[in-house]
Amino acid sequence: MRKFLLLSLSLILLITAGCTRKVVVVKTQPAETKKAVIVHPTKAEIASSENHLRQAKKFYYNGKYKQARKHCEKAIKFNHSNWEAHYYLGLTMQKKREYAVAVEALGVSLKYSPENRFVRSELHLAIGYSWEKLGNAKKAGTEYSL
Repeated sequence: MRKFLLLSLSLILLITAGCTRKVVVVKTQPAETKKAVIVHPTKAEIASSENHLRQAKKFYYNGKYKQARKHCEKAIKFNHSNWEAHYYLGLTMQKKREYAVAVEALGVSLKYSPENRFVRSELHLAIGYSWEKLGNAKKAGTEYSL
């Protein structure tokens, strides 16, 4: 009976001691086998992103660039692959004369944009304009020729 009690107490101590510590096991893969994790937005997130994009366009066309930027960033937060939100963020940054930020946003937009020649040419034109304003004629020329 005494052994049973001692064994029970030991088991309870072992279980409670094991439960109070948080053990984190991190498994890593070699660099050559790592795969990108693609997170697809939910329908609600896509709808929120589109709503913020509509607001951003409205503010952009009314010359309210601070609000346009805020809504573009919110649209991107809900759906990072919303190429149009990145595009309008880039255009907004051009209006605010923040050309380096514009190049970055427009580059992301180009990454997610559809395979449409008109859309892609508009993006290259906008990127080229930003490079030109940054004083990099070579990169601007490259974008204009694409």
